[in-house]
Amino acid sequence: MQRLLHTFSHYWTAPTLLLAGSLLFTACRGKTTPAAPEAPEPPADTRPTLEDKPGVAAISKRCQECHQEAYAKWQHSHHGLANRHTSPEQDSAPFANFTLKTPTKDWAFSTKDDKPTVKVNGKTYQPDMALGTDPLIQYLVADHDGRWQTTSAAWDPKEQEWFDVLSGDERTQVDWGHWTNRGMTWNVQCAWCHMTDFHKNYDAATDQYNSTWQEMGVGCTQCHGDLADQPDPDHGCLIDLATQRTITPDRTAQNCASCHSRRGEFDNDFHHGALFADHFALTLPTSPDLYYPDGQVLGEDYVYGSLMLSKMGHKGISCRDCHDSHSATLKLPLENNALCMQCHATGDRESVIIQPYEHSHHAIGSTGSSCVECHMTHTTYMDRDPRRDHGFHIPDPLLTKELGIPNACNKCHTDKDTDWAIKWTDEWYGEKMNRPERHRTRAIAKAYTADPTALNALLAIYPTQTNPAWQATLLQLMQPFGTDPRAQQVARNAVTSPDPMVRSATAGILEFSPANRALLQTLSQDPIRQVRQSATWALRNTININSPAYQEFLASLNFASDQPGGMMRQAQLAMGRNDLKSAESWMKKAITIDASSAGGHESYAVLLSQLGRSKEALAQLLLAQKLQPENPQYPYLLALASAEAGTPGDTEKYLKEAIALDKTFDRAWYNLGLLQAGENRLGAALDSLLAAEKHNPQSPDYPYARATVHYRRQEMTQAIEAIQKALGIQSDYQPALQFLQNLQQR
Repeated sequence: MQRLLHTFSHYWTAPTLLLAGSLLFTACRGKTTPAAPEAPEPPADTRPTLEDKPGVAAISKRCQECHQEAYAKWQHSHHGLANRHTSPEQDSAPFANFTLKTPTKDWAFSTKDDKPTVKVNGKTYQPDMALGTDPLIQYLVADHDGRWQTTSAAWDPKEQEWFDVLSGDERTQVDWGHWTNRGMTWNVQCAWCHMTDFHKNYDAATDQYNSTWQEMGVGCTQCHGDLADQPDPDHGCLIDLATQRTITPDRTAQNCASCHSRRGEFDNDFHHGALFADHFALTLPTSPDLYYPDGQVLGEDYVYGSLMLSKMGHKGISCRDCHDSHSATLKLPLENNALCMQCHATGDRESVIIQPYEHSHHAIGSTGSSCVECHMTHTTYMDRDPRRDHGFHIPDPLLTKELGIPNACNKCHTDKDTDWAIKWTDEWYGEKMNRPERHRTRAIAKAYTADPTALNALLAIYPTQTNPAWQATLLQLMQPFGTDPRAQQVARNAVTSPDPMVRSATAGILEFSPANRALLQTLSQDPIRQVRQSATWALRNTININSPAYQEFLASLNFASDQPGGMMRQAQLAMGRNDLKSAESWMKKAITIDASSAGGHESYAVLLSQLGRSKEALAQLLLAQKLQPENPQYPYLLALASAEAGTPGDTEKYLKEAIALDKTFDRAWYNLGLLQAGENRLGAALDSLLAAEKHNPQSPDYPYARATVHYRRQEMTQAIEAIQKALGIQSDYQPALQFLQNLQQR
């Protein structure tokens, strides 16, 4: 299956993303997996304790002495109540003998000795902490190894009922997202954004947490900075106001982003005034599971990424322009568009002046005249939590028809079809609808589907982008085409970008050419950590392991090694350094934590193949196929593994299965053609190779292979034509040049 490592990148990119990407904030994915028994009760002495730092638990309360108005707003806000102890006063209603039944769980909620009790599938837990206040509350129970687990059953305070945040949940304990597993571990999935000065303190050697925090909830110091050594001389304030006064609005927004974003984390050391990119890597629209191709949210992406991708965010509009920091409420009402019109009525902040009726073509006061209903539609997460998209998108029904992207018109007019919405948007807005964003969306959609022509589209749209978030997105999407000289040139030009997201994204392309080593070395010394991390990963197999860049990178990798994604990246790092024993150890940990991850089993199969354990590799691929039977990737990989095992009958069967699932799967057609040619079925081989060419006209491999078949059939004219086609695609394609030279010598 060694060919797998070469052929795979031509069509599928998911394993690379699995190995290199972050799996934070993805607990809401759904899976159906075989039932598994509940884990035994953990030893009591390994459970975590609830301890605030001595002497500082009342910091926020002490702030009210001078800041009474701000404290009053904060005290009952989502920030103030983000995380708290359970109490009879606040939690008696949810635990008044309720029950809840889901496909795999029977929940019961009651009170015993004035303490809340959760019973699930016959096993009893005592929740000691609560998350959130509205529209739902989740509860935390202590687990072994210092972990706190978040129940998937949540309380709706408005409806006064329990529900499961994983609606229709059929997860069992073998699934990473099961409420007792790592996808619902508070220490890594929740705590940083629900606590003040939280450090998870994970020890990879013992697989344990020794988490600490300053105080529960998002307290004053989390947003205003650490305590000063001495009180402020003018105000007597404990918080370092002198430092805080130097923080720019943009830097303050980055403080909000440390929680209100989907991102990878390098550490738990971010503090107010720090640079976001020194501690986090923002997740951009590079995966069809997270964002739609136009940037609308799909997965639980939170807010900051959308804002950075928007025109408003690019122009400097930030969180505090609309939101009150202490109450976490809007500064102005949405009624009559008061919030939006504070700028759009006057042209303030370079905004377009809008007359609502002329702009919306809907009656004043109607839903269609509401700015947010058209430009900030909401998506409901956790079954009860509607959140507005902060990308400020323009509804485009044509993209709905072409690509299945939602639009606000049809979200509201559910009784009308897409053609109706297209007709009215064209009539009202005409050529304005043919915006550059349409072309960018189509290019990204091609990349999402691994269309072989995607690079051409991405290269065409890249020079038109001025927003660094979109530039970085397009660069990341070019990474599967990293060997292409055009992508290489774009990346080399972008290394001088003033934006760290852009510089960071270049590394994934530059690593494909040894000629870029000096550039990557420079990036590994970049002032911003996100850039250093990406460059060091690109240099991972050759960089000095004692260098500061590598040691910093290793610290971040160890920090993330409590989750399957971090474990898989550790494995990939070990594989690159030929430490296959360590790689296998990390992969085993990953698939133990998430046995229902098809990608995990697939990656393990690749490693097993390298270790020469073909039968075990086949077994892992069969598990992956069972988990995702509609994914053509797995029969394709099974075909390659079967070829390596010397079973051509199985190889052909699996290749045909892959093609049946995806008739455009060019690499499967190609391998089928090679197999048929090897068995002297030359006519069938030509048909398969022509299909490969049809579905990917950019690959020189396919016409070259066809030329060899024509030659064997003594069809010299067709052979030369195919060779010339291969050279037309890539003029320095060595197999074709050698073939042509051999022909000329005969």
